Amino acid sequence: MSGPNNNLEDSTPVPEKGAVPVEGASPDEATIAEAEENKDQKNLKFSYIEPVAGIAFSVLAAVIFLGFPIVIGVYFIGGHIIPTFIAEYFRDWSLWIIIPGIIWTLLRVGVEVAYLVERRYTKRLAKISVIGNVLAAICTFIMFVSPRIVNQDYVDWVHAYFANVSVWFGNLLANPHLIILFIIIVALILDSVNVVRKGNKAEDKEDDESEPDEEDDPKLA
Repeated sequence: MSGPNNNLEDSTPVPEKGAVPVEGASPDEATIAEAEENKDQKNLKFSYIEPVAGIAFSVLAAVIFLGFPIVIGVYFIGGHIIPTFIAEYFRDWSLWIIIPGIIWTLLRVGVEVAYLVERRYTKRLAKISVIGNVLAAICTFIMFVSPRIVNQDYVDWVHAYFANVSVWFGNLLANPHLIILFIIIVALILDSVNVVRKGNKAEDKEDDESEPDEEDDPKLA
């Protein structure tokens, strides 16, 4: 005669395949912990497409601003264009425009190449990125801080067009050099913060994985 306990199904949950057991945690909690671990590892890596796209964008921006700034402007039906910047200024003031522009391009390409080499976030990549971004920000400031690069015909058109719409918005668009300067500086700051945060996170994770377990290491027992 079988006992009453033999008729009861075993209700002990079986851990899913691939789950990492955690002491004091249920199998479901261990599975969730493993999923979060895999997600963190994925977030600390990036595709080679990102730095390649960054290199292409940096080179394209340099070619447009340094070689053909006249293509940036207000276009009208019929082919008429009011350039935003003065092309002659870019040629006559090469010391303050061309040279910082070339340095900026080399810095941005260098940082993206470092991304290609590392292929994941590290503290070394964070240092390279921050240094490159700081120097690139200085070059950006030198290039775009002066209002002399802005075409006065463009400024007059903006003020006339937005006079009855929004004077504040017109005044903002009348300073395209400051808009570009602000956008680039903010982008460099956000990039630096992101790479430093993920670089430190990756380094801390590697340190945790390299620390020996006191229960397993007889030297620490």
